[in-house]
Amino acid sequence: MIDPNDPNYRPPKPRDHRMIAIGLCAAAIVCFLYAAFSHRWLENTAGSVNAGFSLIGFEVCSVEHCQSISNFEVIAELKKHVSRHEKPPSGMFAPAGVITMGLSLLAVIALGASAALAWKRKRLALRVPTTSIALLAIMAALLTGCLFIAKKPGGNTGYDAVGVGPSFWAFAIACVVGIAGAQMLARFIKPIDPDLGPSASGNAL
Repeated sequence: MIDPNDPNYRPPKPRDHRMIAIGLCAAAIVCFLYAAFSHRWLENTAGSVNAGFSLIGFEVCSVEHCQSISNFEVIAELKKHVSRHEKPPSGMFAPAGVITMGLSLLAVIALGASAALAWKRKRLALRVPTTSIALLAIMAALLTGCLFIAKKPGGNTGYDAVGVGPSFWAFAIACVVGIAGAQMLARFIKPIDPDLGPSASGNAL
């Protein structure tokens, strides 16, 4: 039996899961970047013509060429041709996509900074730590991303044939993995007290 009062007793060190957390952040960054720039959030790949929405635009590709327009142009064009008895397309669709893209890129920056700080074992005198910025950006992006999917053009507009594509699922995976990675790194990236000066910002982890 181990006596904790023994002067030679050394309690076991807690396991350092820093590298696992950094790996989770890296995976989330890759998924966020794919989701931010891919035209496969909403798509229809049936037949010889592929059509899909990204967070900021709509693209139609045939064997010969591709044509794309912004989501704002899609909504504006649909509103011109909506009849009195049809429900107009939601004006939240295009802005929700732009906001989701911006928040995703903010999450990428915050996760990357958190992983870099954890790798270098650095602490900074920040009012809001990078892990908190990442968590807030991811949670907000999750809300706007779901709103983007929910407000897609429907009815008799011709765009109702598109369904959820792999970009949305990559985004969902990025949110889950990113939240887990940021939470794990939060215990390693605790901001220092600004009153302590720059001498406390060294390898303190």
